[in-house]
Amino acid sequence: QKAYGLRSTLLAQAKAFVERKHESNMSSLVAALDGERWSQCDVSAERQAALERLCTGRAVLSSTRDRGISEGTDIADSSSIALVEGTRYRVVWSCLLLIEHIMSNVACAAHFQTLATNVVGKVSELFRLFNARATQLVLGAGAIHSAARLKSINAKHLALVTQCVGIVLAILPHVRAALMAQLPSKQHALLVDLDKIKKEYAEHHDKVLSKFVGIIGGIVEHSLVGRIANTNFDERSKLPNPEEMTKKCMLP
Repeated sequence: QKAYGLRSTLLAQAKAFVERKHESNMSSLVAALDGERWSQCDVSAERQAALERLCTGRAVLSSTRDRGISEGTDIADSSSIALVEGTRYRVVWSCLLLIEHIMSNVACAAHFQTLATNVVGKVSELFRLFNARATQLVLGAGAIHSAARLKSINAKHLALVTQCVGIVLAILPHVRAALMAQLPSKQHALLVDLDKIKKEYAEHHDKVLSKFVGIIGGIVEHSLVGRIANTNFDERSKLPNPEEMTKKCMLP
């Protein structure tokens, strides 16, 4: 017997679990973002190993087996950076939490393949929530009025946002590939939404860089314009190079 009743009950329970888990993930991510002070945090060895699994097509490798691999390769307890395919990223806590929730969803899609289509939508919602809220908090200066109560938004905060956006852009193709492996071919079109999200993150990245350039331009305009205007660069070009003078003085 195929126990259709039992199967439908298990499927209903699994769907309810995914929905409840997603609500919890969204709430925890909102709370983390609202309290985010946009300061760099350390990346544990377990989180780094999870990133490495994702980028090497082993996103659903069990945590116990992963710990064994970590111990065998002498991975340090924690690091100040996250490493993705040889590129270093300095990230904040809310970004690490986003990645954790995404990895959890990818594992869920692998273990409950009948729910993979639902999971794709949940992943998209998490990515969009982080992008939209980060834009509002930093570019929109919302962090000054949020639970974090930052005094101002400075270049350091912008730099960390670009790093967080960068690491998401780096893992997105791997998340897409991991989800594609769990979907039947006729449902691969669902992943187009992740391609749209990649463009949204790229636009966010460009906006942050433009803001950063604006800050540097403001510093130059208010602090250096007077000096530049009063500097005779033709005369300065005739002055001896300090490095050459130093070398001549050091010769025997």
